[in-house]
Amino acid sequence: MDMKTGIITFHFVNNFGGVLQCYALQRVLREKCKTEVTVIDYRNWFIRFTDFVRMFPVTGNAEEIKSGIKTFPERIRRRRKFSEFNRKNMSLSRPYFSSLAISEEKLGYDRYICGSDQIWNPVLTGGFVPAYFLSFVKNPGIKASYAPSFGTSRWKAFMFRPVRKYLNSFNCLSVRESEGKNMLKKLTGREVKQLIDPTFLVTKEEWAEIAVDPPISEKYILLYIMQKDETVYSYVREIKNKFRLPVVEISRYGYKPDFVDRTLIDVGPGEFIGLFMNAEFICTNSYHGLVFSLIFEKEFCLVPSRKFRGRIYNLLKMLDIYIQPNLDTEGELKARFDKERVDKIISDEIHRSIEYLSSFINCRDKQ
Repeated sequence: MDMKTGIITFHFVNNFGGVLQCYALQRVLREKCKTEVTVIDYRNWFIRFTDFVRMFPVTGNAEEIKSGIKTFPERIRRRRKFSEFNRKNMSLSRPYFSSLAISEEKLGYDRYICGSDQIWNPVLTGGFVPAYFLSFVKNPGIKASYAPSFGTSRWKAFMFRPVRKYLNSFNCLSVRESEGKNMLKKLTGREVKQLIDPTFLVTKEEWAEIAVDPPISEKYILLYIMQKDETVYSYVREIKNKFRLPVVEISRYGYKPDFVDRTLIDVGPGEFIGLFMNAEFICTNSYHGLVFSLIFEKEFCLVPSRKFRGRIYNLLKMLDIYIQPNLDTEGELKARFDKERVDKIISDEIHRSIEYLSSFINCRDKQ
């Protein structure tokens, strides 16, 4: 592996989707594209700040606050599991805490990739962040994006000029959602590919290699939601009554709704994979909750979250999945779709994505 590739993305966050999409992209580049890969350990100040704030129960619900205070040690252990996962499973550069700090370093990679996840979402990054547009790379022939997401349309007009300047120096451009594709085409006048989230590029058998089996011996319904949602809760109650199985929730603060049998807080990325892999049924409002339900071929109930739901609808549209969140005539609540068709679409998208990455890694440099 003579070729060296640097990735910049969300990888250090206390967030399952962010860490696992980075792991997946690094693994695919190394194993399928035959390049040595390093994650550029850039730690955006705003993400670090919001990650720290979320360690504490930010809510107006007194019971959630009590649970959050009581379970604080478990969240500390959870954070440690994320750090340990990164140390064990990722090749990291030294840490950088600003775009300027990276610019002053002579990194020396042959190729640079930004993405995936919502690295181009100014709401999450505290505004426009040049580093996530590879501002520190001067050679235009060695830059590409892999399926980053804008996550929002809340971009200010003054941001467009620097974005256009940086993106026009990219060799290859891709995004995750159709809105982002249309936005970039208007902004740059260039061809932009819409590619699938990198977590799909790793097979369920490969994900099983890093899974940690859950401390649960019986069958269970898994609940994983990004924000508390009474609509999801009402569906979970119906599903529990139908399947007569206990409900296990991956919880941030340990607040236990009346229908939940067990809450798990001390959950790292490996435990997260294990919980999805072993669940009998999954209830979620999360983008990556949907992704891993599909990867592990689980029956699931999806009620898209109120925040950043566009990326969920984009994925559903791409895969031709129709969500009908109502009990059907047989008394079941689940996503309805043609599994063979979905598998074929995912397979085709994986092929397109790996072809895109391989083509970029093996392209001739533009001087």
